[in-house]
Amino acid sequence: MDQELRAELVREITDFLEKNWPRATDEGSAAITDRQLQAAATVLMVSVVRADQASRQDEHRALEEAVGQALDLDPETSAIVVRAAEDAIARGASFATILRKLDAGCSVSQKRRLVEALWRIAFADAELAGQEEELVRKIAGHLNLTTADLVETKIRAREKFLAEDL
Repeated sequence: MDQELRAELVREITDFLEKNWPRATDEGSAAITDRQLQAAATVLMVSVVRADQASRQDEHRALEEAVGQALDLDPETSAIVVRAAEDAIARGASFATILRKLDAGCSVSQKRRLVEALWRIAFADAELAGQEEELVRKIAGHLNLTTADLVETKIRAREKFLAEDL
């Protein structure tokens, strides 16, 4: 059953990423649902974990927890979703396409939440590697977030990380 669920999730993520997403309305409200945002975010989060070429267990645990919280999944299913996102990347899910679709279909609030989640993953191993920071900054830039948004999300993510450690 685990393999069937994983294959289904890979197919669902891949189909989702390849379809045309609706665009944000003129009022700025998002046309992408929070669940769709989290599916795409999972792919980006996996990319952040891989950015420093030294994926650690704490980063994977933080990634699985973040995905579980975002999608309201139990730990086992969350781990399967993460593996499905990794498989989608291995099968050629286009990072640039994901970013274009997120930029076009997400509200500023959703983009900020996404970038904050990426910062939290980057902080998970208690060491913010240069490659991780550069990748999160590039993602924020492609999502047309301001420098103030980038700094605010980084500070919030760091404060949450430090609060969890205490």
